[in-house]
Parts: sequence; C-alpha cells; structure tokens
Amino acid sequence: MGLFDKKFCDICGEKIGLLGNRKLEDGNMCKDCAKLLSPLFSDRRSSTLEEIKQQLAYREENKGKLAAFRSSLNFGDSRKIYIDTANGNFVISSSKPGSWSDENPDVQALSSIQNCGLRVEEDKDEIYTQGKDGQRVSYTPPRYKFYYDFYLDFNVNNPYFDDFSVKLNSFRVEGMGSMEYNKYQQMAVEAMNYLVPGRCVVPNMGNAGMGAATMGMGGVPQQGYAPYGQQPVQGGYAPQPNMYQQPVQNGYAPQQGFAPQQNPYGQQPVQGGYAPQPNMYQQPQQGYAPQQGFAPQQNPYGQQPQQGFAPQQNAMQGWVCQYCGATNGGGNFCQSCGAQKA
Repeated sequence: MGLFDKKFCDICGEKIGLLGNRKLEDGNMCKDCAKLLSPLFSDRRSSTLEEIKQQLAYREENKGKLAAFRSSLNFGDSRKIYIDTANGNFVISSSKPGSWSDENPDVQALSSIQNCGLRVEEDKDEIYTQGKDGQRVSYTPPRYKFYYDFYLDFNVNNPYFDDFSVKLNSFRVEGMGSMEYNKYQQMAVEAMNYLVPGRCVVPNMGNAGMGAATMGMGGVPQQGYAPYGQQPVQGGYAPQPNMYQQPVQNGYAPQQGFAPQQNPYGQQPVQGGYAPQPNMYQQPQQGYAPQQGFAPQQNPYGQQPQQGFAPQQNAMQGWVCQYCGATNGGGNFCQSCGAQKA
C-alpha cells in the first residue's frame, strides 16, 4: 500500500480525506469520529479499535446523563466546573449549559474523584529603569513583577481517562496577596469543598518568587475560607507563627521548630517565662526573679521591689560569670548577661 493510497475509517467506513486520518494502535479513524471521543481523552494513538468502539458507546450513553444534568454551582472563568449537587455529578466544559450537545462533556460522579488539588504556577517579568543614554537598564539587584495561574488538578476513576486539569483564571493574576489572587485562592477552596468535601487542606502559599505552590487533599475538614496566610487545623484555622512570641501553657516560649525572636521590649523567652535582658542603664536587682509565665517589668522610677524580694547586696570582691565569662566588680548578678552569681 502506497503512502498516498486512500484510507477508510474503521469506525464509520467513510473514506478519510487528506490530512484527516487519526491513527489508532491497530487501525484508522476519520476526524469526524475522533470528535465524538471524550474531550478529556488523550491516549488515542495507543488505543485499539475495540477500545475506541467501547468508548464511543459510553459517549452515546453520556448524552442521556447530560440531558438530566442540572447545574447548581460553577467555578472558573472560560472553562468551568459545573456541579449538580442534587445528583452528585460534575461536568467540565467551556460551553454554557444548554449548548453542550456538540461537545457532549463527560458527566462524572463526585465519588469518582480520587484526588483534587490546587496548583499555582508563577511567572515573572523583569522591571527595568532608564539609563543615562535612554536605554533600558536592569535594577541592581533586578526587580520583578510576579504573575500567577490557578489550576485544579484531578485524578479520577474512569476507564478512558484518569488525569486532567482545569485552569480557573482566564488572565494571569498579578501580585501574591492581591484581591484577584485571594479571589482565585478562595474559589479553589470552595470548589474543593464541594468536589472532595472534608478532604482538602489550605496551605501557606509562601512568598512571591518561591515558584509554584500546591494545595492537595488531606484529612482536615474545612470550615469556610482560610484568611490569607493562615493554615487550617482541626475545626478551623490557627494563626501563623507570631513574629515575637508563641503561646504555651503558663507563659510564652518559642514553639518547637522556631528560633526565638528578639523581643521588642528587650527580653528573651526562656523556659517558663521571660528572663530580664542586661540593661545598659540599670544593673539587675538581686532576687528579682521572673514570676511564673511572665517576666517582671523594669521599674521606671528606680525603686527596689518591696515585700517578697531580698535587699540588694554589693560585694567589692570581683568574680567571673560562669555563663558568659564576663568579669564583674561586685554584686551577685552578672553585669553582662544578668545571670546570678554561682
């Protein structure tokens, strides 16, 4: 058989025109029959003639399901996710309900979804300034404007396809944390709450310039939307780590995994509370130990603590602090680190 010999479709039997052949693993099909396949199907070349015939029968049955589909919710811009909450089905289509006859989008059960997660892809454009000669010049260091695209990635239980993605935004979104960014992030959360109820987790999306972020399924039920920059926990959302202190029982101490931050009032967290920092104007007072859970405040009037505190003692003999190695001329507390004399 020559290269330009006429071919016939193994599905409908019609002659295949020039450039109209769609190869199968063991046969040929015309472009008109290929249009009848699922828009989510992508393995035509590796499919046998028998597998294609089975799919076309499934696609014919889908027309009846589509006629009974009643959309109650939709998510996305140009290509939308339509959800029939009453019957537990969903459809992916670029067309509006009522104009689906040509596309015949697949009606899929929500229970067929194995996984659904948000993928945020980042792109950036460099920002330039104008040099002395009027030419475009990069800043030092370079500056960028960041843009984002939001995708929902699906993994489903279907004999003819298993993975596909839906882009939620039509135009790329400028600026992490912007109103548009938060709009599509919250849209993805709400969509997943209906598609995989009780199985999605909202992550910290990170900072601009950190590349693509992902949001996948998990075991934490959602309640509404996560405010930007917060993580979900069982039953709601917990605040992000505080830049100054992390609460614990009976006081404040840094959480495990976080280095203690500089306290804006000159005190560092220690086990059980706050120890006073060395003060450049005042010497630490003997017996002025922090109370359980909270550090005592410096007395602004220079008075000594009254009842419950031992009077200050001044010793003329010098000593060396065993904690920081500083030499002290007197007193029972180190003038450098505030530690008590051993």
